[in-house]
Amino acid sequence: MTQSEFLSAMKSHGAVIAGGASDAEISLANAALQRMRAAMIPGYIQEFYKTARGIILNSACIFGPTELDNGIKFPVPSIVQINSEIEHIPHMRGKTVFGRNDLFWFAFDAFGTCFMLDNLTLNPLRKYADPMRAMSECLAVGQI
Repeated sequence: MTQSEFLSAMKSHGAVIAGGASDAEISLANAALQRMRAAMIPGYIQEFYKTARGIILNSACIFGPTELDNGIKFPVPSIVQINSEIEHIPHMRGKTVFGRNDLFWFAFDAFGTCFMLDNLTLNPLRKYADPMRAMSECLAVGQI
């Protein structure tokens, strides 16, 4: 699945897609992740952020380099904010959480490989060869 196919599918299901991020916002997020020993943002996510700096579909979201206003009560935290809350967990070093739904967390590692993580333990449950599939499954959770 390509990025445009993914975005088109999410739009058709009612996702709120935030406008693209600047190179500076992506660089600042990358530097902050590097300082906390999380995986740096892989190229495919950087390209995605230039088009959409985050997505919200009901209770599921793809975190962006900056906080997203979801128009409800609380903004969706940035990828840096969410990872700073879990940086103390030893087995999360070298991984970066990029999305979440009611059932699972989604992360990538230093090689850009995506994983579905258990909601409570953050242990890997599934590995993805296609990052757009991981992002789709993150947002799907009974919606698609």
